[in-house]
Amino acid sequence: MQRKLPRLALAIFVTVVVGVSQCASAEVSTQDANQTAGHAKAPVEPVYSVVSPLGDPTVKLITMVPRHDTLDGKTVCMVWNHAFQADITLPAIGESLKEKYPDIKIIPYPEIDAAIQAASRENPSAEEAAILQALLKEKGCDALISGNGG
Repeated sequence: MQRKLPRLALAIFVTVVVGVSQCASAEVSTQDANQTAGHAKAPVEPVYSVVSPLGDPTVKLITMVPRHDTLDGKTVCMVWNHAFQADITLPAIGESLKEKYPDIKIIPYPEIDAAIQAASRENPSAEEAAILQALLKEKGCDALISGNGG
């Protein structure tokens, strides 16, 4: 199986390999010069510095909201971002949850999606998160399914 490296990773790999080969050849020539001058020193292991192209983390981690012990009697809202056929899987997940928790209330994604689209026509798209939060509070959402593993 052949893997393609991103251009940056390939450039870093090439730089490191070329740098290692140059250091190795310089070390050999130094060893040769020392040995010809009558010096019998043990070869010195080179030390390399490595810098991660990912950088330092900039996101401050926060604690998560405590999870419910059960979904029985709770209202679960579903949201779909129109990826990976959630129009098929979210209804199946809802039915499975109803079988396991008979008193659960499922708010299907079309109700949430239609309300967000109607509200976002009136507001800039940057406000969609606030619209979604207000809508979930209005629906009495106790839990949210916002994806299906796609």
